[in-house]
Amino acid sequence: MSGQSEEKIYKIGQAAKLVGLKSYVLRFWEGEFEQLEPIRTASGQRLYNDSHIELISRIKTLLHDEGLTIEGARKRLDSPEDDFKERVQAASLAPEVVSRLPLFSAESGSGGHEKQILKEIHIELQELKKLLS
Repeated sequence: MSGQSEEKIYKIGQAAKLVGLKSYVLRFWEGEFEQLEPIRTASGQRLYNDSHIELISRIKTLLHDEGLTIEGARKRLDSPEDDFKERVQAASLAPEVVSRLPLFSAESGSGGHEKQILKEIHIELQELKKLLS
């Protein structure tokens, strides 16, 4: 062995199962998202690698979890800001920045209890960020 791990390749059914979709959905998305181009064998069979699986998962998140339309998901994927990991890292704000946010500022009408809940959520998000890094 060469020490490098071989790239995993999945047939359409395996890829669909990995991301929790049906095969026909992947075939449909191929026509809707130009970024999704599976490898084709000489006989026309679709093969997906780990990069394809990641893209399919991202599309699924945009459509199913975030509720975007296909057009909205296309735009988000084309957007230079659409790097998921960078957005997670950007979500962690320095305390001085957080204190200036309307929900955390002294001028806001939020009660102390609401502010405490939001601060706890912020801390939990920072801990999640550390786990993802």
